[in-house]
Amino acid sequence: MSHYFLFDAFDNPVHLSKVGNWVITFLSPKEQLDTIQLAITYVLPRHLSDALQPRRVILNSTDKAECWHIQSIECYDSNSQQEVILSSDETVAQSALQQIIQEFSKYDVMVELITNI
Repeated sequence: MSHYFLFDAFDNPVHLSKVGNWVITFLSPKEQLDTIQLAITYVLPRHLSDALQPRRVILNSTDKAECWHIQSIECYDSNSQQEVILSSDETVAQSALQQIIQEFSKYDVMVELITNI
């Protein structure tokens, strides 16, 4: 199942650079308007579980400007001392996505997690 972030029309992530401790950067060239890929990166360590620290969420644009496909959630696993990539379907990934939504709302950036567009 695919998951998406649905941003408020006024909070398009293309126009944001930082929300709280999350930095939003382009992974694709800004000129490439047909398919945009963004990374939402957490700048301070935050634990999702005893071993996992979410580091970055990769988003891809869709046909709807406010809707962004969640491609992956990159985390650091301190037990294995490696980066791991989570699917948005995983329970621990859902927790990370909810943390982003909560933190963004503190800064009046409204985001919803949806499964259908």
